[in-house]
Amino acid sequence: AAKRYQTFIRNHERGHILFMELGVGNNTPGIIKYPFWQMTYDNPNATYLCINYGEAGCPQEIKEQSICIDGDIGEVLLVVE
Repeated sequence: AAKRYQTFIRNHERGHILFMELGVGNNTPGIIKYPFWQMTYDNPNATYLCINYGEAGCPQEIKEQSICIDGDIGEVLLVVE
């Protein structure tokens, strides 16, 4: 899985891509949050999306490329049971 992920990222590193962070807090930011921020910063065609209740945000450097929604994921995405 890690190899497939790296191949995908390498193949799309300059294309239009959406990095979706759903419910990732600050417990382990080095796994998803920081890499997504860096890849968004490195690619002017990238967009960073964060949906997180109480912890939605991004660095100023990628603010224009970001969508940060402070809310419950189930309500934001209209999850239907």
